[in-house]
Amino acid sequence: MKTLTPSLRRFAIVAILLTFSFRIALSTLLWSRDYNFVMPIAILFAVLMFIAGRYYGQKDQAYLPIFDIGFRFHLVTFLQFNLVSFAWQLFGNPSVHEPIRILYWTLTYWGLVLACHFYYYRQVKKSTIKDIHRDDLFE
Repeated sequence: MKTLTPSLRRFAIVAILLTFSFRIALSTLLWSRDYNFVMPIAILFAVLMFIAGRYYGQKDQAYLPIFDIGFRFHLVTFLQFNLVSFAWQLFGNPSVHEPIRILYWTLTYWGLVLACHFYYYRQVKKSTIKDIHRDDLFE
């Protein structure tokens, strides 16, 4: 089964670019103490990530009709966001208002949500045959 599809790879590249842009914008705003723009930038980042995931997810569905309820995209987003964020903390120029403990909390809470998603994914996968939904297979 091919799980790393071209659409998923393209999404990962877009997500990495968006996350780096978000980290740069966030640190710049925090360094300059423009706190009023932090929340709009975070919301814009979330909306752009959702749009990218939706777009590439639909392309992925057309390329490879597997039934995975978006878990692969969620996992890729989780991994790349945390890798980029920790790399930014270690090698970038984080603001003094970006303590690493915030990343630990983000990793913990998002990891719990991802674990719930994985559990749901495994439950749904039981109703598929080779990742294709039974209703689609026997139409």
